[in-house]
Amino acid sequence: MALWGNNDAVGAAGTVSLDYSTGVVTGAGTSFGITGGCSEGDVIRFGSRSGTYYGDAVIVSIASSESLTIGSTAGLSGSAIAGATFTVSQLPKYTVLDSSFSETNNASATYVPISYTGTATTNAGVGTDIIPVVLVNGATGVVAGDAFINGGNDIVISTVGATTISLASTISAGISTGDVLSFKRLSDGYDKYVYGVAEGGTTAATGSSYALTHEGWVGVTTYMGSEGELRVKTETLVAMSGITTGNAPLFPPA
Repeated sequence: MALWGNNDAVGAAGTVSLDYSTGVVTGAGTSFGITGGCSEGDVIRFGSRSGTYYGDAVIVSIASSESLTIGSTAGLSGSAIAGATFTVSQLPKYTVLDSSFSETNNASATYVPISYTGTATTNAGVGTDIIPVVLVNGATGVVAGDAFINGGNDIVISTVGATTISLASTISAGISTGDVLSFKRLSDGYDKYVYGVAEGGTTAATGSSYALTHEGWVGVTTYMGSEGELRVKTETLVAMSGITTGNAPLFPPA
């Protein structure tokens, strides 16, 4: 059984459910083991990266077109999988048992309070997206992408000026002159995922934080830095040409 292949878009029609205790995957409308479908040694990726993603597992046996067994649940989030979409890839199998790639480690960044505050210089009524404010810690303390706390909501900041802050949406609670304004910043968050990258993906990533030195199988780690900026680390797991892509998301991710 090869350690990896060159196809990141093996056929994956239908939906699947998993019995965690037995490792048995039951499909509906699937074509396991049939020409164009998955084979033993392929990696099944449960869920969708644009919705709920459950992680990866290696297929160790196929009983029928609607029943297969995975070798381990170590790469999965632990959440119940029932009627989920899936994709199949020939990515490097060892990543499935590498704890750094496990979906149990992945978490979305969240807004947390920061020490920077401001004082409203005039009133601001409900429905406005421009806040007149003097930032107590200076204009560099709060940045675009941070959030303004208003009416129990975190409203993303679009731009920060010397005397005003522009918001991505309007406020739901009025502000009075002299009110102390509080802010949040995206923090933590961690994601590590294996992409199949063809020549076109390498070209598209040139000059970006996702830039690569070679196409192939690539591990990408993203997380939020202390100043709320997105950090990206890429590592070429297998440098190779001729990879077939097509599974979502494509590289570089949007």
